[in-house]
Amino acid sequence: MADELTIDTIPAAYADDATLGLIDARSSTRSFTEGVDITDEQRAAILHAASRAPSAGAMMMYSIIDVRSQKTRDRLAVLCDNQPMIAKAPWALVFVVDYAKWIDLFEHAGCFTPEFAKRTGKSPRVAPGLGEFAIAAQDAVIAAQNATIAAEAVGLGSCYIGDIVECQEEVRKLLDLPAYTVPLSMLIIGEPKKRRPATPHPVCNLVMRERYQRADASVLDKQIAEMDAMFRPHATEPASRVHDIYTRKHTSDFMVEMCRSMQLWLDNWQGK
Repeated sequence: MADELTIDTIPAAYADDATLGLIDARSSTRSFTEGVDITDEQRAAILHAASRAPSAGAMMMYSIIDVRSQKTRDRLAVLCDNQPMIAKAPWALVFVVDYAKWIDLFEHAGCFTPEFAKRTGKSPRVAPGLGEFAIAAQDAVIAAQNATIAAEAVGLGSCYIGDIVECQEEVRKLLDLPAYTVPLSMLIIGEPKKRRPATPHPVCNLVMRERYQRADASVLDKQIAEMDAMFRPHATEPASRVHDIYTRKHTSDFMVEMCRSMQLWLDNWQGK
């Protein structure tokens, strides 16, 4: 383990860095000021930051669905595990892992024609595989995180909604998503009703030097103690936080649905 590095605070040498301070202070916003809209300048700044995210081969294998319709956000609130805050946020961005537009480009550029196959020696290949998905998923979440930090920079708050992958059939219809796409993540954005303190982030058993290292009992005990200390007064007995995650997340009904839908999204990605 890389225990000699202290990563739970910003190093003193960079304590005054504005970007690191913004990242350190951020917490998810789940309550938004009603009646306060987002300016065009704020929207443009956030979307510009998303577009500047690193992308494999500059292919930009993602698309951003800009959701401003109250009707659409109302429906997304229901489909994403019944979370009213989605409807109350003035803006939502859905980050779609997208190869459909590349298939359209390939076809438009004649890549699927017999002449092209003969000239290049490449047999026509249409559907992307899990290799493309891995790269495209990275593109999408990096762009989303850029948007998250940009939102903070322009005075707005945000919250990730992983439940966008649930209810595959209905979400696909609602957002008109074609084959070769997956809506991997969603951000809800707006002016925070009040600023929350930064959420604790455990760091034990996080950084590993050179190769993966399974934690021994002493490290796992340290990890449990760190999590319990950060989440008191909710942690009333040892391992309370771990037990909470096991029952509320790992064995939850919504995770069963998320896994079901994610398999359908992967089938959709491959054009099945």
